[in-house]
Amino acid sequence: MGSINPILRAEWRRYCRKLLLAIGAVVFGFAATPLAGASAASRHAAMVIDMNTGQTLLSEQADEPRYPASLTKMMTIYMVFEEIEAGRLMPWTKLKVSQEAAAAAPTKLDLEPGEQIGVMDAIKSLITKSANDMAIVLAEAVGGTEAKFAELMTQKARALGMSRTTFRNASGLPDSGQVTTARDMLTLAMRLQDDFPKQFPLFAGKAFSYDGATHRNHNTLLGTFEGVDGIKTGYTRMSGFNLVTSMRRGEKHLVAAVFGGATAGTRNVTMRTILTRTLLKASVKKTRKPAPVPVARAKPAIRPPVVTAALPSIATKPKAAPVIAAEPAVKPAEIASLRPTTAGPAEGNNEVIQEAVSEPVSATPPFTYEIAKVRPVMVAVRGRSLATPVHPAAAPA
Repeated sequence: MGSINPILRAEWRRYCRKLLLAIGAVVFGFAATPLAGASAASRHAAMVIDMNTGQTLLSEQADEPRYPASLTKMMTIYMVFEEIEAGRLMPWTKLKVSQEAAAAAPTKLDLEPGEQIGVMDAIKSLITKSANDMAIVLAEAVGGTEAKFAELMTQKARALGMSRTTFRNASGLPDSGQVTTARDMLTLAMRLQDDFPKQFPLFAGKAFSYDGATHRNHNTLLGTFEGVDGIKTGYTRMSGFNLVTSMRRGEKHLVAAVFGGATAGTRNVTMRTILTRTLLKASVKKTRKPAPVPVARAKPAIRPPVVTAALPSIATKPKAAPVIAAEPAVKPAEIASLRPTTAGPAEGNNEVIQEAVSEPVSATPPFTYEIAKVRPVMVAVRGRSLATPVHPAAAPA
């Protein structure tokens, strides 16, 4: 017994330590680390809207607070499009990379402080590579600082009817105060299409070439699921795998959002499934009357140098867009209730890691149906599309 007791005592001490740690996690864990330990279900949300009618065809936790991750860049791009149309930025304007931008977490283009990049190249890098450093470069060009730009983003969200969205940065890198909903993100997706029909084809770009390197779009539904023409993926450990999609088949047009996927592959399968099911209920007749665009537009605090060139300007024309009914603004208690899992890839919105997940291209929902042929849509911008470089020196997409 004398030889056994020390072993039993050691085991008992280990057991007590584990028990105390478990009790401490329960008592103090949520207050100390409110974003730890949630199930995938607590991050899931999904919604599908018929762009022709504005009707909601599917809604799953669509008004619950969620982390946007790189879906944030949709608003960054929206605000840059506004600056271009207002003539305060030009597609070929050269922007300087700051120390703050160069220090951003991946994914990024990895430009050095002091290097310059054109506005259109920076936009394309956000859409395809989801470059965090370029999001900061654009934010600083419009708002002076990224923090000020984030305030302007939140103001714009309110003006667009996104009442439950708060932005804290331009990239979507982790911030517990940066929240949105599936409904709000679809509101933004619809505004991007309604307000900037000439620029929206940029979201269909499958690749972006810059400085001798080609970057593949993280949105792997482009070219693999019939009718998909944009728009943006997102991933952080806090959010899970997010995706907002626009799809046209024949005269039907849907926009959809999926939040909190366990992997990029399962997220994409969910997106295919909900699009396929709701397509059967979608209308071929356009009856939706988009809401008017807010008149007030923020003036950039800093003006980067403009490279002068004899290039066609971007036409500004009246625009209209939808407003989707939303719940009141997110309450602090709801933000605190978000507790995403800590499992998965390293922190950050590294979408290179995100899309490295293997996914069969042929995956389809477990039912069959007739698929309408896609009707080609021509997009004219004074004789050319913004989906192609607007400057002779611009790198090909």
